[in-house]
Parts: sequence; structure tokens; C-alpha cells
Amino acid sequence: MSLSSDVLFITEDNVCSKLFQAAIDTQKNLIILLHNNIPILFNKAFQDFTNLPTVREFLREFGSLPNRFVPHDAYFHAGKAENPDEWITALAALPEQDRIVSMINFRADPFAFSVSLDRVEEYTIVSFTDISQDLIKRIMIENDVSIDKESGAYNKDYFIHTAKSFHDAAEFNEKEIGITLIEMMSSDADADKYLHDFSSSIKCNIRQSDMLVRWGKKIFLLAYLIDTPDNAMKFSRKLLSVMREEPFEDLNTISMRIGTTVQKNKEDTASIITRAENALKESLSSEVTLL
Repeated sequence: MSLSSDVLFITEDNVCSKLFQAAIDTQKNLIILLHNNIPILFNKAFQDFTNLPTVREFLREFGSLPNRFVPHDAYFHAGKAENPDEWITALAALPEQDRIVSMINFRADPFAFSVSLDRVEEYTIVSFTDISQDLIKRIMIENDVSIDKESGAYNKDYFIHTAKSFHDAAEFNEKEIGITLIEMMSSDADADKYLHDFSSSIKCNIRQSDMLVRWGKKIFLLAYLIDTPDNAMKFSRKLLSVMREEPFEDLNTISMRIGTTVQKNKEDTASIITRAENALKESLSSEVTLL
């Protein structure tokens, strides 16, 4: 059990301790119980995040909890408190939308968390909700870099930075990620001429939850959730057949090819895209290839 045994009811054999531990271990958020601002218990999610199984080891490795907070002006950290030892009071005084900290996991991956606090006398339950993807999206949208201006599709960098959200959505909905790459087999001049229509014709035939991304000068990436590889193939073939319909008849002068693949065994998005790129290379004009 991830707790310290020297504080009041928090003991290894105490029934309340065991029930409380079991309850917080079911939570996806990182949860810590503090006594007078000192960690005495944390849940399995926090244990996995730090790769440290006990509070004792955590304190020996890092000292106080705010030592884990990245000291960046964009986030709250103990240095922003008038008295660093009273960081909980300083954090609680902030508006809810400003209670954001950044921490780095044991693999050195940075995360941003919104923090909620529940205080009862000398005890505080701290819950960290991962908002890394939401924060990235907000920053990129505010910086006006989410949309490719020429085509109206999503920017490649925006998709790469937010791909984890798509991966999480697939897992939550118990579906797989389908990736379809669509290439304009034309001269650069024709590609420039028909680029916006090409993007618009795709967006007219996909769902709001699908993501269309400008992947290259003449290549678009379409990410979507799917049940089976067969359905991904059917979807891609239908897309290829309807893209030239009214009001985009001018696209009949443009040859296209499509490469499609579907996620295997919850693999990461980068691996799926690599396979889709290979499928595209093997595809002939006006043909869909599935790998």
C-alpha cells in the first residue's frame, strides 16, 4: 500500500485506510493525501507516474511534493507562493482556471495538470487531472497554427501534437484508428489550383469527429475511428468515388490515389501513419491500397 504509517488513522491494517486506498486506486487522476502539506498516501496512478511504489521512497527521492512542479511562469509552482511551505494555501487562493501545474513523469515526458483541492482541517486531498492535450490545443489555436491556410485542413504540426487525444478517443470508444492518405497525382501547378476544392470535397464527405490534415504539398491525411479494416477500405473507396461529385466536378481532371491502414494492437499513431504511407507508395492512380 502506498502510504506512510506514522499519521493518525493511516496505517497498513486500518480498514478505513484500505477502503480509501482502494477507492482512489480506481481513479485515472493522480491523487495524493497530504497531512500538514506532507504526502502520506497516493494512488496507483501517481505511483505509475513517478515509478515509485511508496510515499517513503517518493519523499526520499524528491522531498516535498512541489519539488516535482516545473518552475515555469506558465504554471503554478512553490516559488509563486509568498511562503513556499504554504503552497497549498497559495494554490487554493487562485481562480480554478489558474490552478495548473506541470510535472514530468519518470520517462521525462512533460504533462500539464489542473489541480483540485479538498481540505479538511490539517488534511488535503489533491487531485491532478491531465489537461496536456487540451492545453496544447488551446495554445496552438490561440497562436493561429491549428489550420493550414491554403487548404483549410488541419495543420500537420497540430495533428502531431494532439494525436494522443485521438488515440485516447479510440480506446475510450473501443474502436481502432483508421488512417487514409490521399494524394493528388498532378503537377504542382494543378495542385495549387485545385487544393482548396480538393480539401473541401473531402470535408463534405466525412464526419465532424474525423480529422483532415494537410500532410504534404499534395497529400492529405484523414484520421477516423473504425470497427474493422474492411470498413476502412469501404470508406476509402467510397470517398474516392464521391469526391468528384457536384459541386467539385473540376476534380475529374485530377488523378488520385489512396493508401489506407487500421491500428493494430493499440499501436501508436506514428506507426499507423508509417504503414499508411507505405500503402500509398504501393497504390496506383485511382486505386485504394490497404496495408
